[in-house]
Amino acid sequence: MAAVVGLSIAGVLAAVLLLLCIPVSFTAAYRTGEPPEAYLRWLFFTIDLTKEPKERGAKRKKPPKPREEKPKAAKKPLEFSELLGVVVDLLSSLRGGAGMLVRNFVFYRIRLYMVVAGEDAADTAMAYGRVNAVVYTAYALALGFLRIEKPDIQIRPDFTAEEGKVDFAARARLTPLVALGAAIRIGCAFLVKTMRRKHAQEPPAPEKGAQGKTGD
Repeated sequence: MAAVVGLSIAGVLAAVLLLLCIPVSFTAAYRTGEPPEAYLRWLFFTIDLTKEPKERGAKRKKPPKPREEKPKAAKKPLEFSELLGVVVDLLSSLRGGAGMLVRNFVFYRIRLYMVVAGEDAADTAMAYGRVNAVVYTAYALALGFLRIEKPDIQIRPDFTAEEGKVDFAARARLTPLVALGAAIRIGCAFLVKTMRRKHAQEPPAPEKGAQGKTGD
């Protein structure tokens, strides 16, 4: 019986681990004149991030009877130094977990087609130079901390068009197991830093033998 229970638990854990290894994909797209699109996909589930949640018709409930509220003891407000310590601990704890997420968040497709246009040829040429400088500088900076595979970036001027156009699409993936590991890492780091700060704030214990020597 114990062997059957153990095998069942092991099977469930293996299935959960397998599901956590299936990556979540993120898709974003934008075209001039069209609303932006953004989706999250995992297995057979798709979430439209740009769609507002539907308002569900809530059933009318009878208003609850008013209850006599007992006076609650006033809670001691959190001191500013304590609040500042918590914020500092949290921010310093995010470093490792956030880096873990960024390193494993893979952009496996980026497509950017841009048509630059201006009022005249000179204005178009100047705008084309500025757009190239901004786009490729941002791309070079992103390569420093993001994984980007096979980007397709095309920027061209159009001296006859009245206005420019943008066609952008990006796809990225992240493994849920990595996200879970990053969350655990952040939580553990925050707990350790908080315990160390609490320990450092405790008053030093009196030394043994310090009491009772005044009468000598």
